[in-house]
Amino acid sequence: MNKNNNRSRKINIMTSICFAAALLIFAVAPAQAQQPVVSIIAPEWVEGTTGYAVVEITNVSNLDTGQFDLSFNSSILKVANVEDGSIQGISVPVKWHSIDADTVRLIFNLEGVTGISGTGQLARIGFEVIGDGDSTLDISNELLGDTQANKINADWGVNTAADSQKSTPGFGAAIAFIGLLTISGLLIVNRKP
Repeated sequence: MNKNNNRSRKINIMTSICFAAALLIFAVAPAQAQQPVVSIIAPEWVEGTTGYAVVEITNVSNLDTGQFDLSFNSSILKVANVEDGSIQGISVPVKWHSIDADTVRLIFNLEGVTGISGTGQLARIGFEVIGDGDSTLDISNELLGDTQANKINADWGVNTAADSQKSTPGFGAAIAFIGLLTISGLLIVNRKP
């Protein structure tokens, strides 16, 4: 009888540990997934054509202002125009100017707006393809601000192909961790004294 109580206690302890680990992992994961993500979706560059790179943003809250520099290979690409973005049907008015031959700075300020939340586009940049070859688009000097003039932390990634997908890491590791805890618990419970 003492042996069964000991075994039952071990099962309860392992069940509690696995449950607590699952709660901890899945309580943290949604907060991580809610951080805004800014990415660039760009076409394949074909000499003699014009292509648009789209700067997208997801999961932003109370966005009011922002800026970023966009760098490229000026022997392959030339900025033809920059179009305003749109988030949840609200226009994001973009101003831009050249920093040098390989870099432009984009700035936006949503005056008179109480902040935009959601997913959409910050800007569309039209490039004339003037040379042959590949050119990546790199973001630097990035900054987003909310309606209270606080910095909005974001994950600034760059996708250079139109079909690129960005995945949220961590869920596979979380499931594997819970599985290892469960297997360890079963081994401990079934261990012979």
